[in-house]
Amino acid sequence: MKATKQLEEYKKGLGTYEKMLDLELDSHSKSNIHRKIGEVCLEMAKMEDMRGNCQRAIQAFQRALASQDPDLLSPQRARVLRGLGSAYAVLADQEDRLTNLKMAIEAWDEALKVFTLEDFPHDFAILQGDLAVAYRRLAESESKAKNSQRAVEACMEALKVFHQKSHPEAYSDLQIIFGSSLVTLAQEQDRLENCRSAMEAFEKALAVYRKDRYPTQYAAVKNNLAVAYICLSEAEERAENCQRAIQCCQEALLFRKPEADPIPYAATQNNLGNAYLALARIEEGGENCRRALDAYQKALQFISPDRFPVQYAATQNNLGSTYLFLAESQDPEENFQRAIQSCREALKVYGSQESPEDYAEAQGNLWLAYIALADLSDREECCRQALEAAQQRSKVYRKVNPFKYASSLRDLAMTYIMLASTDMTSQAKGEDCHGAIEACREALTVFAPASYPMEYAEVENLLWTALTSLAEVEDRKENLKKAARACESALGVYLGRSPSQWAEVQRNLACTYLSLAELDEKSGNCKKAIEAYRNALDFRPEGASLLERAEIEEEMGDAYLALSDAIDRQDNCQMALKAYKRAHQIFSKEAERLESEGDSRAAEALRKAEGCKRAQEACKKILKSAKVQKSTRRPEKSKGG
Repeated sequence: MKATKQLEEYKKGLGTYEKMLDLELDSHSKSNIHRKIGEVCLEMAKMEDMRGNCQRAIQAFQRALASQDPDLLSPQRARVLRGLGSAYAVLADQEDRLTNLKMAIEAWDEALKVFTLEDFPHDFAILQGDLAVAYRRLAESESKAKNSQRAVEACMEALKVFHQKSHPEAYSDLQIIFGSSLVTLAQEQDRLENCRSAMEAFEKALAVYRKDRYPTQYAAVKNNLAVAYICLSEAEERAENCQRAIQCCQEALLFRKPEADPIPYAATQNNLGNAYLALARIEEGGENCRRALDAYQKALQFISPDRFPVQYAATQNNLGSTYLFLAESQDPEENFQRAIQSCREALKVYGSQESPEDYAEAQGNLWLAYIALADLSDREECCRQALEAAQQRSKVYRKVNPFKYASSLRDLAMTYIMLASTDMTSQAKGEDCHGAIEACREALTVFAPASYPMEYAEVENLLWTALTSLAEVEDRKENLKKAARACESALGVYLGRSPSQWAEVQRNLACTYLSLAELDEKSGNCKKAIEAYRNALDFRPEGASLLERAEIEEEMGDAYLALSDAIDRQDNCQMALKAYKRAHQIFSKEAERLESEGDSRAAEALRKAEGCKRAQEACKKILKSAKVQKSTRRPEKSKGG
């Protein structure tokens, strides 16, 4: 009722100001009236038609500026610029987020040419606080580290004026902004130090904003403190800090009621969901996921895409992340579909130009959902949708974040490889393999072995997969040779760093050499394959799968058998027989064990055991035939005179 009466008063005042514009006024008076119209519209925007009233406010402020001499920097012009910046900042929550935030910053920077620390300290501090908020919000969409740092610096400038004793409330508000900016910066650099500094700032704010005197502000600090704890949980005391974040959200919700404060309530519910999701990744996944979903759903009851698009999209993207995680343990197909739906909702708001970081993150979640769903339903279509998401994500990161750009190219290559496995024609398969190879080579321009060794090795391994697949449809020998070189590049990184991955790549290298042996230098390539298989067996980590060991033994048997066609037939055939025998023993024992446990892999293990048994019989026949040939061979009689 009070708000309705206030709105009526604003409308009445607006009508009065508009009538005054019909009078004969000098430019100074006309500018003042336009400024007041802008200020009234800005207040009305907080109560209704936020987008429309913000746009009206911007028009009024611009008219106020047009009535002034643009070359004269006066306090009056600076006040108009401050109002104009505020209108752009509010409108940024409704549309064109990046553009409007940058327009706000531009207006405030211009105002600061007048409102200097020396001449107008109070106005200077207010503007610096506004700048800090704008830069922090801008950091959420682009250049996170740079814009967060600017927000921190603006807060420090404002704190030169607003001290706890002289301006306790303004001081505390700045500490909240300062802490929030540090948390955003912590996501990019010095996570521990910046999170702890942020918490110190929030504690300073709480020293003033006690819950008995300032319940609204107290809740706001607790909400921000929760975000800091979530960020800190990625660096230390993971579960404990998630629990602390949950406690902070619950304390904030004691004062943030949906009826009175729907938007702050929704923001805290969103943070509560984030805390539960972070905790779900550590312990009690299912129950904490459900709590996260419940919190996000409660938030969405009060933030519509029309009125609060940015908050709506962020919550939908968080929902998508939760469904993705939940799909790992229950109802995978259904939860992947829900994740896709949530990401699509977020992408109705996020644009690649206006919200590039958020857009890329939502595309990343969409890619994950489709890639995972591809193993369950309509593989080709899911791969194509995943490919589109990966491409959109890489476009965003291409110029602004080299590491994320290379990471998105890695995902793109992986998707092309999966898609190639579904292609029905050699031409389509070749095109997708070339797409994967191109993405890998581009990623390797960023992932240098000295700077990003593990990422470099992972991409080289993907390159091996793509080249091996391409070898099935074109330039077989040349592509297999390139695949072998990719393996060798990866091995140079994994040696001494990751025994399990080193052994895996040795097996890939062995398979490649064995395929090359069919085309060229049979003896030499078979020997290389055998050496790689032996390395794979010798460096397998403790606890590695026995079935995998049996598979390597079986493949090594194939290599020895192929080598026996080139040289030392009996010796190499004997080595093949021994390898098949070792593989058969492991497969047989594992089949019995798996069957007793009701494991569906038992049938496959038994099938492979039988295959190894047949291979042994084939070797025995070859050896027997060689023995017969040797025994029936007659030495030539010497010719005498």
